[in-house]
Amino acid sequence: MAKSLPTIELPLEWDEGNLVHAQAHGVKKEEIEQVVRNDHDLLQSRMKDGTPVPDHYLLVGETDEGKAITVVIKYPVTLERDLGTQELEMARPITAYDTPRKGG
Repeated sequence: MAKSLPTIELPLEWDEGNLVHAQAHGVKKEEIEQVVRNDHDLLQSRMKDGTPVPDHYLLVGETDEGKAITVVIKYPVTLERDLGTQELEMARPITAYDTPRKGG
């Protein structure tokens, strides 16, 4: 049975690494958070051969201004600690980019 898709909500896990990666594609932190907050589609991320990428999702939606953005999300966030792995019920944006418009 296929794993059901998670619900992605704010807050997100941010650090300099994922902020810089998203900004390199012209997407601001605020725009990513708007896409998460607004109505969006959530798809399982897949390799080129169609194999699902575990714990990685594509969140496709629009900012408050109507800019179409795709956000690559890792969920859940896992932390490696001395006592083992800890899963956090939060999502980490990996990167984000403008969503190509169909037919345009």
